[in-house]
Amino acid sequence: MTTADKLNLKKLDAPLGAEINGLDLTKMLSTDTVDAVLQAWYDNQVLVFRDQDLTPQQLVDFTAQLGEPGRPRMPPQTVRDIIPDLPPEIMIVSNVRVNGKPLGLAHDGEMWFHSDMCYAEIPHTATLLHAVDLPSEGGNTMFADMYAAYDKLKLATRDRLESCKALQVHDYKRTERPGVDLDLSKIGNFAHPVFVTHPETGKKALYVNRLMTARIEGFDRQESDALLEELFAVGEDPAIIYEHVWRPGDLVMWDNRCITHARTDFPHEERRLLRRTTLIGTEAPR
Repeated sequence: MTTADKLNLKKLDAPLGAEINGLDLTKMLSTDTVDAVLQAWYDNQVLVFRDQDLTPQQLVDFTAQLGEPGRPRMPPQTVRDIIPDLPPEIMIVSNVRVNGKPLGLAHDGEMWFHSDMCYAEIPHTATLLHAVDLPSEGGNTMFADMYAAYDKLKLATRDRLESCKALQVHDYKRTERPGVDLDLSKIGNFAHPVFVTHPETGKKALYVNRLMTARIEGFDRQESDALLEELFAVGEDPAIIYEHVWRPGDLVMWDNRCITHARTDFPHEERRLLRRTTLIGTEAPR
């Protein structure tokens, strides 16, 4: 029996991704099913689980079946001041305000392509996002295939950047490039290879993104910016992007080692709230 048969898996009508129907993620899965989910994730990069009515703890429990859940950093006004029983592995992705303050980190409007935690020495490998409240339109998540981006690059560009590293920083404003004169002592940052090899699939992927990649090491600013614009143009080609239009109960899981993602704008006066978990990595990208 194939992985697709085990999971009732259907390829999306898109350049990447697959939809899984019929799994009840409120329950413990068998070892065989967990293995099949992980293999489907490696094969498809983005998995969509429909109609999942999950409590925050059930989302954490499902995540823990796939690996070790990460824990988000929270701002001074933490979501747990408002929701004290929220599991520590959950991050709220929302535009909701309580008493004028964001419910956790503020997530409003459009957000450029990025890779979660790419600025850490060992980034989180997976992100899982569960839709709770959605606006009437917009707030879609776009996923770009970095395997395909690598394959689409000019051979000369690949050869020139094969051994180069790019500085990834946690200094962004959703739709702006990182600043020029960054004080790296005050922000999360790490230089990772421009091209990385996925440890499970052995495939090469482009590992830069418009929102968090500050520069390519070893080049002056002008050369670095020109090279990055070339890489971004390939990495944001609509031909390699799947745009997910959210439905209530959707749980989407993606691979940060070979996927970048972005968010489209949505009506600011309408409520949007999703719950996020991650899987921690065990090694730095290489």
